Amino acid sequence: MKLPFVLAVFAMAFIVINCYSDEEAWNDYKKKHGKNYRFPFDGGSQDRIRRALFQIRSAEINKHNNEKAGSYRLEVNKFSDMAPMELEGYLGIKAGAVPSNHSVEANPDDAESRQLPPTSLDYRYDMCLPPVKDQGQCGSCWAFSAITALEFAKCKKAGTAVVLSEQQLVDCDRTSSGCNGGWYVNAWNYAKIAGGSAKKSSYEYTARVGTCRFSTWMVGAKVSSFGYVQPKNETAMQIALMKYGPLPVAMNVISSFYYYASGVYSDSACDGTTVNHGVVVVGWGELNGVKFWMVRNSWGTNWGLSGYFRIERGVNKCNIESYPAYVVAV
Repeated sequence: MKLPFVLAVFAMAFIVINCYSDEEAWNDYKKKHGKNYRFPFDGGSQDRIRRALFQIRSAEINKHNNEKAGSYRLEVNKFSDMAPMELEGYLGIKAGAVPSNHSVEANPDDAESRQLPPTSLDYRYDMCLPPVKDQGQCGSCWAFSAITALEFAKCKKAGTAVVLSEQQLVDCDRTSSGCNGGWYVNAWNYAKIAGGSAKKSSYEYTARVGTCRFSTWMVGAKVSSFGYVQPKNETAMQIALMKYGPLPVAMNVISSFYYYASGVYSDSACDGTTVNHGVVVVGWGELNGVKFWMVRNSWGTNWGLSGYFRIERGVNKCNIESYPAYVVAV
C-alpha cells in the first residue's frame, strides 16, 4: 500500500511543480519584455489569451530545438505571445509594388562576375553601417531596407557615418502606403525626386504615419542612381555586395522566422514566389558546411543574432535572391 501512496504523492507534487513552473515562465516572460495584460474589468481574459499563445509557441519552439537535424534554433522572444494579425504588422512589403519583371544591373556573363568571390564577407562591423533599428508594429520594413543601403553608400562616398530618416519615407513617399507596406526601390526613386533623404535627427521615427514635413534643409544624403541585381544569381549578388555594399532584398516570412535565434535558417515552408518582408543582405559565409547570407533585420537588437540572421545561400531560400537591389549616393 505504501508504494501506490508514494507514487500518488509524487505525481501530485510533479503537477504542482510543473504548474508553478509554467506560471513562473509566463510571469518572467512578461517582466523581461515589459508586458502587462491586467486590464480593469476584463477579469484577466487578455492575460489568459496571451498566456495560451505563449505556451503554444513555447511548445513549438522546444519541439523544433529537440530535433537534432535542424540547422537553426528558435527561441522565445517578444513575438511569442502575439496573434497572427499583430505579427503581420512587423512586415511591410506591399504586394502590389513587387515588380513582375525588372531590369538588372549585373550580367552573369560579365568578366567581373566570373571572378571568384572571397569565402566570406561581413559588413556588420563596418563603421558605415549604423546600429540595427526597430520598425515596431508598423509595416515599414521597406523604408528601413532602403535607408540602410543609402546610409552605407553615403558614408562610403563622404567618409563620414550618417543616420537617415525612415519616417520621411513613411510620411512622404506616395508610391508606398506608409505602415501598410511599400517597396525599397520606389523609396529611392521618391528620395531622388524629392531632393534627398532627411537626417534622422531632423525627422525622428514614430512608427505611425504622419503629415509629411520634409524640407531640403534636413537632407543628409542624395540618391545618384539605383537598380536591381541579377536575380537568383548568387555570384552576381556577391559581386554587387563588394561593389555597392549592403543589398536590400525581399523575402517570405512565415511563423518560424519570428522566433529565429541562431544557426542558418532553412525552413522549407517559406519557399515559393511570395515575398512580404524587406531586409538587407550584409555579407556571406559558411557555417558547419552550410552556405549562408548574413542579413540585417529591422526588429531591434533583441531579436536573432543582435538583429541579424543567417539564411541559406544559393538556393533562393524564402525567395530572398529574387529582388536584390543597390543604390548609389551622390
